[in-house]
Amino acid sequence: MSLFKNQSVTPFRSPGTLSTWQREMNSLFDRFNRDIFEGETGEFSPRIEVQEKDKGYIVCAEVPGIKESDINVTLQDNNLVLEGERKSESKTEEEGFYRSEFSYGSFYRSIPLADEINPDSVKASYKDGILTVEMNKLKPSSHKSKKIPILKS
Repeated sequence: MSLFKNQSVTPFRSPGTLSTWQREMNSLFDRFNRDIFEGETGEFSPRIEVQEKDKGYIVCAEVPGIKESDINVTLQDNNLVLEGERKSESKTEEEGFYRSEFSYGSFYRSIPLADEINPDSVKASYKDGILTVEMNKLKPSSHKSKKIPILKS
């Protein structure tokens, strides 16, 4: 006769415990990807904020430690493309330098936009490590739909 008759031998976890475990695993993988892969490839991905307004969009990206001249902002096929490079400075110190956690490398972000953008309205500014891009939507056409007649052959 089995000691566990009609009983499950699978450990029970309350939903709270499982969600805590899942958050810890997600955090572990995020740190692993950031610390290992980004360090090896020399690439990183700046965090962004996208706000949609009635007349357009405002996109902010955290890019501290990057010179304004090392950032490119373009509008391609209704995508806002942010790219740039954080360059390292080579300094040699004799003593007291054991570890560096500064990240250097390039980044590329393509942000799809739901509406057509007026390319002449795009303005970018950079202050205190924050890149801000403002752009206006194209005004909707007064002709939202048009019936197309079918010609007889």
